[in-house]
This record gives sequence, structure tokens and C-alpha cells, in this order.
Amino acid sequence: MATTHQVEIDLNTLVMLVNEVAKEDPLDYGDLAVDEMALRHSCCLGALNILQNAAMFKAEDLIYVLLSSMAKLIEENVLLHAQNVERGEQIRSELVVQILDRAKKGH
Repeated sequence: MATTHQVEIDLNTLVMLVNEVAKEDPLDYGDLAVDEMALRHSCCLGALNILQNAAMFKAEDLIYVLLSSMAKLIEENVLLHAQNVERGEQIRSELVVQILDRAKKGH
């Protein structure tokens, strides 16, 4: 029988943590007509929804769900950076540069 896990994470705490992460690796909203905090709040709500729906999984399966979601987001972020490079923009994130370099080499 699968064990369910009840995880209670406060939305405001999650938003605050994402704000801290964004200080280290800020997003460039450029001229987009998007309210950064409203978008961040909505994304945090989405993340909490994923977590609540995954609560019925075994702990190991939950880790796979979270890691696969994280890996997809990293892939998406790197792809966006690569598209920006093709438009002549510079990459400011050393991690993204390293990932792109490895991808170009095929590892």
C-alpha cells in the first residue's frame, strides 16, 4: 500500500524563497507587459498544485516527479538562452553557458 505524504508549504514563504533565488539569477523581463510579482505568485501556486497532486506518490516517486519537472524547466531556460544567443544577445549565467557547451559537445 502506497504511503501518502502531506506536505504543507506556505505560498508566501515559497514566493519569498523564489525572490531570493531570483536575486542570484534574475530574469530579464525586458519590455514585456508582465507584472513580475503576479507572475511569480501564479507560478508558485502552480508548483504547489503539482506538489499537492504528487502527495499520493511514494517518496522516491515524488522525488522523480520533482526532479523531472525541474529538469524540464532547466532545459526550457537553456533553450530560451540559446535562442537569445542566436539573436546576438549575451548569456550572463555561467551555469547556462556550461550546459550549452556540454550540449554542443554531445555530453
